[in-house]
Amino acid sequence: MSNIRYFIPEDGDTELNPNVFLAPKPTRPGYPPTLEQIKSAFPLPGKYHFRFKSTLVPGVDKGPSVWMDCTDDSQPVAVYKNSIIAKVTRISL
Repeated sequence: MSNIRYFIPEDGDTELNPNVFLAPKPTRPGYPPTLEQIKSAFPLPGKYHFRFKSTLVPGVDKGPSVWMDCTDDSQPVAVYKNSIIAKVTRISL
């Protein structure tokens, strides 16, 4: 996981044509980065709410996908098919 794909629907972005930035190195090897790390590496100024794509049943690559709200800065973010995909909402500039 070297890149994080993200889109901001309010800006007209779509999941099919996402923006990309480099993922921070996880603090715990073998786990995805934490929300705090992603917030620190996020390339746009302002305050944002992050949702991460995940399968309905974590650890199973098949089945429906859902958007998981991530509110705990210390927790690793959700991973979808070995990728981190974020749906981002701007709260303030």
